[in-house]
Formats: sequence, structure tokens, C-alpha cells
Amino acid sequence: MAFGAMTGLAMGLWSFNGPMDTPAWLGEYADVSRRLARLGHIAFFGLGILNVLLARELTRMTWNNAAHRLASAAMNFGNIFLPLTLFGAAAYHPAKYLLPIPATSVTVALVITAYAVYKER
Repeated sequence: MAFGAMTGLAMGLWSFNGPMDTPAWLGEYADVSRRLARLGHIAFFGLGILNVLLARELTRMTWNNAAHRLASAAMNFGNIFLPLTLFGAAAYHPAKYLLPIPATSVTVALVITAYAVYKER
């Protein structure tokens, strides 16, 4: 989540007629590159919050240590690489084809955890 704050601070330098010009590679406000960068910024926050919630549920899990480790590793992978891939795709559009990898990783973590919560109750 700290990276979310840091990227927000950096992006704020050119937002709303800030003190710096928007980098050329980001384009105008509605351009795909700019949208991907904003999504990467918010992904740092959103995935961080999801990770805290997931960790809370995983510590309660008693049914399968391997599933616990897989969910934790998948979420950590997604937390790091989904925002980075979004920023990468903003700068280099073909990188967008890598987005399903960390997105699937986050999905796997959430599905495992949801299933574990369902089985525990």
C-alpha cells in the first residue's frame, strides 16, 4: 500500500495542472496508457487491502497447509506483479498480454480462501 501512496504522489505532480507536465508516454487523461497507470496505482491499494483480509482468513484455516501456502504465495505474487504489469503495459502496450498471469494468481488465492472459509463454517 506504501507503493500506492508513492505512485499517487508521483502522479499527482502532473494531475490537475500540477507543477510538472504529463510524461509524453502517458498521453492525455482518457488515453489507454494513462488509464493503465491509474489502475496500477489503485491496484497497489486494493490488492494490499485484499491481502490483509486474506491473511486474516488464512490464519484461521485449519484444513490444509498446502492450500494455505498456495493461496498466500499466489496472493503475494499478484500483489507485486499485477500493479507492476499495469504500469509496464502503460509504458509498453504489448505488456498487456501478461496481465492475465498475475490476475489469475490473485483469483486463485481468493478462490482457495473463499472455499476454505466455506468449508470451515
